[in-house]
Amino acid sequence: MKSIYILCLVMMIGKYARSQDTVRRTYTKTTQLSLRLDTNAVVYDEQGKSLRYYQYQQLLNSGDYTISYKGGMPGDPAAKRFLKRLTVQEQNDRYLTIKQFTLIKSPLLQEGMQLDVKPLLAAMKPEELYNKVVVLIFWSAGCPPCTESFADINNFLKQIHNPEELVVLAISRDSKQVAQAKLQEKPLLYAQFLNQAHSVYNAYQLNHMPSYVVTDKSHIIRYSTTGAGQTTLPSFKSTIKAVLQQ
Repeated sequence: MKSIYILCLVMMIGKYARSQDTVRRTYTKTTQLSLRLDTNAVVYDEQGKSLRYYQYQQLLNSGDYTISYKGGMPGDPAAKRFLKRLTVQEQNDRYLTIKQFTLIKSPLLQEGMQLDVKPLLAAMKPEELYNKVVVLIFWSAGCPPCTESFADINNFLKQIHNPEELVVLAISRDSKQVAQAKLQEKPLLYAQFLNQAHSVYNAYQLNHMPSYVVTDKSHIIRYSTTGAGQTTLPSFKSTIKAVLQQ
């Protein structure tokens, strides 16, 4: 039973942890099974009410829920999907189980490493980053999991008491026009936007979106995760809170 549970978790990561390049055809090499990101898919809440992607994704982003399947496995068209509330222990267990599959693969963005800020200096001055917690959000206008996370991030950032110690950079390869059009619909507060940032992606050897990086004030990477699984945003936010308190 435990192996089936872990398999389901891995398959969920495969669904949400890919870049814009694979949003329409998302795969996880771990399971060798393909899962399509279908924003029209229906998930039922605990009362049996049907929810669309842009409704249930907000609940998943909180980290308090997961999706359970009845009548089949993930990827089976006949399977019905239901929201399931997680206990605190289940949330912790899921994070430990999933973390190894969501770590950013770039050798330049590994946890415990010093972040090379040089790729950011085309848009930032060194003194703007000095002694600041740095948050990098790699996103795309054509990536629904990317922009659906913004509302939850906004609510979190509003609660921070020392935002002056934080630099949030939202980095996209989209043109300024495309990015701004999406941000009119899905704003991201307190962030500085780096658009047409192909050089930044190349410098960090990064292709997957959404991806999240958090450093401490010495620019040591404390969080480096790709994907929009149910553990991503809760652990992303808890890391920011922790390093701001150091």
